[in-house]
Amino acid sequence: MSKSSTTEVRRAPASSSSWFVWMTGLWIVFFVLMQKSQLDDLATWIRDLPIVVEILTWIVFFPQVLATAVWTSDWSEGLRVTLVVLFVFVWTLLSLPRPKPYGRR
Repeated sequence: MSKSSTTEVRRAPASSSSWFVWMTGLWIVFFVLMQKSQLDDLATWIRDLPIVVEILTWIVFFPQVLATAVWTSDWSEGLRVTLVVLFVFVWTLLSLPRPKPYGRR
């Protein structure tokens, strides 16, 4: 057998690419709202939702809602910036599309 016939190109599933685009888009929206100083309004709106809807919002948009809660907190600016940058970095890293390991379909 030749090497080319045994070498298989592994690609990331389309769903992981879609997830990465979704996460990236949400971070872009977060930073646009932050730039326009509208995160306080968003945090208030989330807190004013009925509790079940608020919990679902936290689950579906967890990293962005967590970053919003941190950004609108009374903590020092340095700590808030550090945490938000850490959230963005970690969640983007976790969202990067990866090929499936061999043996998994």
